Amino acid sequence: MTDPLAACVREEWGRLMALLLARFRRLDLVEDALGDAVERAARSWGDAPPDNPSAWLLATARRRILDQLRHEEVVRRKQPLLAIEARASYEMDPLGTEVDDDLLRLVLMCAHPALEPEAASALSLRLVLGVATADIARLFLVGEPTVAARITRAKKRIVGAGVPFRVPDAAALPPRIDTVAQTAYLAFTAGYAPGSGPDLLRADLAGEAIRLVRVALGLRPEEPALVALLALQLLQHARRDARARHGRLVLLADQDRDRWHRDEIAEAQALLESDAVRRPMSALAASYLLQARIAAEHARALTADDTRWGRIVELYDALLRLTASPSARLARAVAVAEARGPAEGLAALAAIEPMGNHRLDTVRAELLARDGQTDAARAAYDQAIALCRNEVETAHLRRRRADLDTRI
Repeated sequence: MTDPLAACVREEWGRLMALLLARFRRLDLVEDALGDAVERAARSWGDAPPDNPSAWLLATARRRILDQLRHEEVVRRKQPLLAIEARASYEMDPLGTEVDDDLLRLVLMCAHPALEPEAASALSLRLVLGVATADIARLFLVGEPTVAARITRAKKRIVGAGVPFRVPDAAALPPRIDTVAQTAYLAFTAGYAPGSGPDLLRADLAGEAIRLVRVALGLRPEEPALVALLALQLLQHARRDARARHGRLVLLADQDRDRWHRDEIAEAQALLESDAVRRPMSALAASYLLQARIAAEHARALTADDTRWGRIVELYDALLRLTASPSARLARAVAVAEARGPAEGLAALAAIEPMGNHRLDTVRAELLARDGQTDAARAAYDQAIALCRNEVETAHLRRRRADLDTRI
């Protein structure tokens, strides 16, 4: 896949899916046609991509769908071919004004109660937002074949059940909100910390996740899960410009806080003081709220030394009473190390099972280095480097390992 094509697929896949599905209402046809269009582009574009790559993919996929519909009509002999052509003869703008609504419809379709929440989120991440299956597997801390099987089963169930591509009525929305929120949370995580590839931050994907929550809030403006999640996203996204310098990862303690987006932080803080987060809420919504309050603790600190690590440990303790996820336990161990020293941080790490990625070994290496255990730190860095699939993070880990002797 050429770079322009890769960028187009990464940035426009969900929009193209939504536009095609809004018109043809056939998930099986739309996904196959768009995949076929990408394959044709990979063969034909070469070093001269079209001026409007997304329009090219849209037109090619549209022709493929029409060909298939003609074939089906010939087989069925139920209606004239001209009716098919007339039904689908329109101009489609890949950046049309209804895209955001169509994306929400697509996510809501995937969040149908017929699907398990994890399968629904995995399907949305792959189908709507174009997240790679391998990266989805890392988000769920399971193997890639497991996620691929979940997505396949979910698609078959959506197609087999004839789930409509539309926003459900008000009575049908509440059971789907948590799934929509979880999908946006995972999409934001995939954008904020890509599991693979050359980018430290996929701001486009993170921004799309934020927009999805804003659109959903238009339907449910007082929904605690959505309000708390938007606050969390804004607080994390506000640090995006400070997370890298000259293509290198910058740790939180070393970030230039003048580059944080204070307007987004202010909006998030207002959300955390709103009546919506004082209402009864699900465990999922409460977990977003606690994570947002943790992020707010970092945002309020004018320097790294001002951070109230003891308070952050308390918030993580509350979070773990709701969800004892490996990621939350890892983050708590970091906070414990900051509040009480690296030895206690290492003790907190000891109870965490391997996560299938580099993050546990990365934290262990850093804490071992702070604790003066240079040889053990070096081995932990080697393990983290072997597991890391993100190019910027891998380079960072190699530098940290090389600097061990000067840091101890």
